[in-house]
Amino acid sequence: MLERSVVQEIQGILEERDIETKLRLTTRLCADSAKLGTAVFRYPGKADQPLGAVRPGRPESWQVVDPSTIPDRPKLGDPRGRYRLIHSVANIELAAIELMLMAVADFPGEPQEYYQAMLQVAREEVMHTRMLMRRLKQLGGEFGSEPVHLGLWETAIRWDDLPGRLGVVPRILEARGLDVSDRLRDQLGKAGDHESAEVLERIYYEEIGHVGVGTTWYRAACELRGLDPEAHFVDLVHRFQPRRAGPRRIDREGRIAAGFTERELLALEGRDEEPEGERADS
Repeated sequence: MLERSVVQEIQGILEERDIETKLRLTTRLCADSAKLGTAVFRYPGKADQPLGAVRPGRPESWQVVDPSTIPDRPKLGDPRGRYRLIHSVANIELAAIELMLMAVADFPGEPQEYYQAMLQVAREEVMHTRMLMRRLKQLGGEFGSEPVHLGLWETAIRWDDLPGRLGVVPRILEARGLDVSDRLRDQLGKAGDHESAEVLERIYYEEIGHVGVGTTWYRAACELRGLDPEAHFVDLVHRFQPRRAGPRRIDREGRIAAGFTERELLALEGRDEEPEGERADS
């Protein structure tokens, strides 16, 4: 179980507005695995208040908007389109750090190995964020120069049980990056931006590992609670993904490497038998 100080530290990181400070504090926390002890878990403040209620901090100068209001970016043949792509991915990676920290703080009573795995992923997401921030500077801008959103956080906090959170966050939200990476890298290469393509390629292969970590602990959480991991995930997909005509394009190779089963892949592609019932908004 987690020591109370770890949860308080995570709350401070989530609320921190300065991005460089947020990244530095996350790296320090992830490196200090000794804080993952056996003390009785307590939430800071109001009893049993998960950190999903803590809105992630962003610099006051940043424009934080509803995801639906962010305009489509230009094609990647346009330098502006390439810049906005890298900025968008940086926003996703920053959110991924915070979601991994929340996966630690929101769920008491898990094995110490679970917390260490989530913090290792968070540490690598810090590296990804820094890589993208450096690339933005090379392209003549900086992180925060474009509108950002908290859409991933807003979606994640709807799932307050561990199987749901791990099924949705790494296996649906983050794994979507696997599905589009090859196409984006190809378009960047054709536009002559090999540097950005190389950054996305490194992130792609490391994200396979991150999704794989999510898969491992998702299945463990399901089995501990008497849930069939495969059937539960298929149900999540049906509830989460909007209806659309025709099969969806997914990265089968990357997802198989991350531990997805054939039944899960068919559900993600929209090629399985769908039960009747309402879906959750994505």
